[in-house]
Amino acid sequence: MMQKWILWLVILTMLAFVTGQQVNFNTELVAEQDDTLLLFSTLGGLLVGVDQRSGKIRWQQDDEPVVKVPINLSASKIPIFLPDPRDGSLYLFGRESEALKKLPFTIPQLVASSPCRSSDGILYTGRKIDTWFSIDPMTGEKEQLLSFYKVKDTCPLKMQNTIFVGRTEYNIIMVDSKHKDRKWNVTFYDYSAMQMEPDVIENYDLVHFTTSSTGRVVTLDSLGKILWKLDLKSPVIAMYTVTKDGLLTIPFTSIADSLLEKFATKSTDVQLFPTLYVGQHRYGLYALPSLVDLDTTTISNNVGHLLLEGPLVTSHLHADNKVPLPGDHVLISNIDIADDGYQSVKHTENVITLGHYKIPTEYKPQNQLLQITGRSDPIILGTSTLNVTGTKLSIAMQSDTSNDTVQSENSRNWQRIVSKMYSATKFWLNQQENIEIKLIISVIMLTISIIACIWFIYKQCKEQFQQLSQCSRESSRTYSGKLGNLVVMPEEIGDGLVKVGKITFNTEQVLGKGCEGTFVYKGQFDDRAVAVKRLLPDCFTFADREVALLRESDAHANVVRYFCTEQDRMFRYIALELAEATLQDYVAGKYDRQKISVKNILRQATSGLAHLHFLDIVHRDIKPHNVLLSVPGPRGEVRAMISDFGLCKKLQLGRVSFSRRSGITGTDGWIAPEMLNGERTTCAVDIFSLGCVFYYVLSGGKHPFGDPLRRQANILCDESNLTALQEGSSSDRELALLLIKAMLCSNPADRPPASAICNYPIFWNLAEILGFFQDISDRVEKDQSDSPALIALETYGERVTGDDWRLYIDFEVATDLRKYRSYRGESVRDLLRALRNKKHHYRELSLKAQESLGEIPNKFTEYWLSRFPCLLCHVWCAMQNFRNESSLKQYYHPHYIFVSDYEGQSIVRMDRINNASTSIRTRQTSIDWSPNRTRYRQKRKQEKKKQEEPPWLLHPLN
Repeated sequence: MMQKWILWLVILTMLAFVTGQQVNFNTELVAEQDDTLLLFSTLGGLLVGVDQRSGKIRWQQDDEPVVKVPINLSASKIPIFLPDPRDGSLYLFGRESEALKKLPFTIPQLVASSPCRSSDGILYTGRKIDTWFSIDPMTGEKEQLLSFYKVKDTCPLKMQNTIFVGRTEYNIIMVDSKHKDRKWNVTFYDYSAMQMEPDVIENYDLVHFTTSSTGRVVTLDSLGKILWKLDLKSPVIAMYTVTKDGLLTIPFTSIADSLLEKFATKSTDVQLFPTLYVGQHRYGLYALPSLVDLDTTTISNNVGHLLLEGPLVTSHLHADNKVPLPGDHVLISNIDIADDGYQSVKHTENVITLGHYKIPTEYKPQNQLLQITGRSDPIILGTSTLNVTGTKLSIAMQSDTSNDTVQSENSRNWQRIVSKMYSATKFWLNQQENIEIKLIISVIMLTISIIACIWFIYKQCKEQFQQLSQCSRESSRTYSGKLGNLVVMPEEIGDGLVKVGKITFNTEQVLGKGCEGTFVYKGQFDDRAVAVKRLLPDCFTFADREVALLRESDAHANVVRYFCTEQDRMFRYIALELAEATLQDYVAGKYDRQKISVKNILRQATSGLAHLHFLDIVHRDIKPHNVLLSVPGPRGEVRAMISDFGLCKKLQLGRVSFSRRSGITGTDGWIAPEMLNGERTTCAVDIFSLGCVFYYVLSGGKHPFGDPLRRQANILCDESNLTALQEGSSSDRELALLLIKAMLCSNPADRPPASAICNYPIFWNLAEILGFFQDISDRVEKDQSDSPALIALETYGERVTGDDWRLYIDFEVATDLRKYRSYRGESVRDLLRALRNKKHHYRELSLKAQESLGEIPNKFTEYWLSRFPCLLCHVWCAMQNFRNESSLKQYYHPHYIFVSDYEGQSIVRMDRINNASTSIRTRQTSIDWSPNRTRYRQKRKQEKKKQEEPPWLLHPLN
């Protein structure tokens, strides 16, 4: 038993060593698969709409073929050009030693440069025609809207989610100036689409394979399982998905037709090699990059005998030396085993054969780069020679680089080695009879394993440090390239002052310190007081991202302003808007609270965060230290500003979340639970942190999840304590409790967006609250008792009215109310009616009643809120379902509803009103609120009218 335990310990240690190589801390964004429609563009001109998950064809539209070239391939036409329908690249087919060459320019570049002349004597002329049309994504209905020759004279149909697509037609005519009979022309069509970002491509969870000669498509999920197959009858040259800003390209891999069947039936790794497939369709020849395996014969670019699709054998041809046709399986000779490891046969003169060619090099006539003359502006740029080697491509994953593939292969090799070592060791130990020898060998192996683990950890740390330094250097070089001569020498002025470029700072005035050796000094930029953030080279990558996001977002008053960046040989310096204090200082009592109120700070901080979320920027480190209070302005106004963008991330276009591999970022105690659980993180992580900040400020420095040591554990367990709210009035505390509960929901989908928080009633002024009460009273005044709005308003109304709301108002106000009509003490509608009537008839009130109610709007509104703390919260929540009505739209967010917890503990109830209400209640016992007086008054009016009837009025005879 001891022997087996030691043996497994050794194996587990080595397995940890092996699997450790696969760790990849990727913090890039991942694509949320929200778009369900894929668009396939085929060589024949079809645009096909396909459901992303099921592969069902929704619709298809015919259009012009992507490329049109001359079909007649007479000898006089050679050399000829083969277009790539994906991007308009051109390949030259001639009689030189290497027949197939890639030209260093594309069709769009030629059109942009025309009229022009290449260095080999070819004259080019071209034109470009743009067209806009709309497509209904549900039906595929297509309508042309705008082109150079046609403008639609009526307004386009306003269909829901209409896709607006631009398509460009490129026409090129080429003539050999030395041989006028050598002419060639091509027409190329291209859709306007945005390119998918590299990090999004890496995390795209579907793999699409298409064939280079037919229109067959196979889509696999990230586990290698086939989701669906299609046959579009024509090669696919582009794939798109639909976003709000137009088309977005989707990555796919073009492979040989025979290889597609292997992918559909085998789940093992296949070694693939890049080739160029030369094919023909109805409108001429084309060239399309494609991958093949070892079983696919390729055509060499060198002149020689042509052999196709033969088996990998070395033998002689038939006696008649007849060249086999494609598809014939015969014994062939003269097969070159190329350095890149796959079959290759030679190409013959004056014959164009369809098939897979070796990747051609760039065309360089007379050892010179092919150049275009005729335009002074440098439009055409030569592309570098394509140099690709064979790599391993896994069916279960599609990647643009070979790093992951090589890493995966190395991992598998190590696993095989460990497995063999385990088997061999176990067999050898079982053969030994001496227990002491077994124990000694086991200890030796365990020691070796421990040494190997220590060596591995050291190696990993060293590699990570080198990679971080390299990224910093590359980032520095990139940044220097953008801003010119960025690195400057620091100049010491004296008294601790240092000048770096346009920035001057005082090393003796430290405003703050951060992680990774970051310091913040007080300084100057352009005669303006600023905060200078100094960062080490290891943080340059984060600094570049922070500056980029600041430039994009600092137009808002509640986001810290960015001024300038400088760099010397040691550090990078960022000049930011100078702040007078942080929110942490404000809560700790180190700042004069008379300058700005608590509600103003929270409202402005929320406004700044809403601005970031509008720009798809997630802050990921919201806490009191990162909310700054600005230096007072010319009129003494102070602004709250969101700062510290070092951990910010920008969501990719059309995406709403980060990858599960984004990692845990932020400060302990302020991190949302979904980040700790490894779930997808969205803008809601900032809302959770902001909810903690809200409670921290409104409770005078207490955290909703307890002391620092247990905060993060309590966050994971969703154990909060919100009983310490003390800032503001009783009504404000009721509203704050409801808001903070919503912001701290463990489910991120249940948290309100920042825009909804900005419009929350706790941030309304008293005039807005009074207007809201009036609008609600007008809305329900004539409603029947069974109307939905009135039922919602009166449900749980006892939280507002208590036993009888009439007992909680002043004697003078109650006396005036009783003069004109009766009110039900348990009705919220009647309470709002009383408030509205006294506001409308304020000037008719007695002086004592006016003194009790106070001036309109502030004192008047405070009077009602002080006696009925739950009134605003209850009425606002009850009427949320009617938020789309025109009179109520301004008070609600259009999409989010706050859920009231009526069963929970309220901050203030009617039985907790201050002791002053007791005397009010005693004085009102003498007031008759009975509705009998109203009926008696009506009866007296009828009797008085009867007495005033004239005596000569004759009644009709019976």
